[in-house]
Amino acid sequence: MTGERQRLRRVRLIERLRSAEHMQAASEAHLAETTRRKLESLSERTRTLAQVYAQRDQARDGGDLRGASMLSSHMIELGRNAERQAGDARRAADARLAELAMAERKLRRAEDDRRDLTREMLERLARPESVPARRTGTELE
Repeated sequence: MTGERQRLRRVRLIERLRSAEHMQAASEAHLAETTRRKLESLSERTRTLAQVYAQRDQARDGGDLRGASMLSSHMIELGRNAERQAGDARRAADARLAELAMAERKLRRAEDDRRDLTREMLERLARPESVPARRTGTELE
């Protein structure tokens, strides 16, 4: 029985570890998804601003036109950088979600192992111990 208790203690420890891993993975996945959403929003706003500055036609002279053109090209470049960062964040978020799914599978497996071991132990305790039959008679019979 002591061996079974040690097995149960070990299975419970593994379950707690898997639960902690799951919570950590969920936290990281949430942060990655939040970062992805922020960067995609920033990319979209930057792209919109670049389009607005590109369509402005209020230049009074060549200097104004040149300044608006430079600002527009800088905004376009910022938009590309933000889009690239949003893509990186999207890939990171996907990786974190995959890690979360794996952590969930490991946690479910640990829970199932604990449940199975507990059920097995309870069934074994519920079964009456069979006592070997005593031999009766003598060697001569």
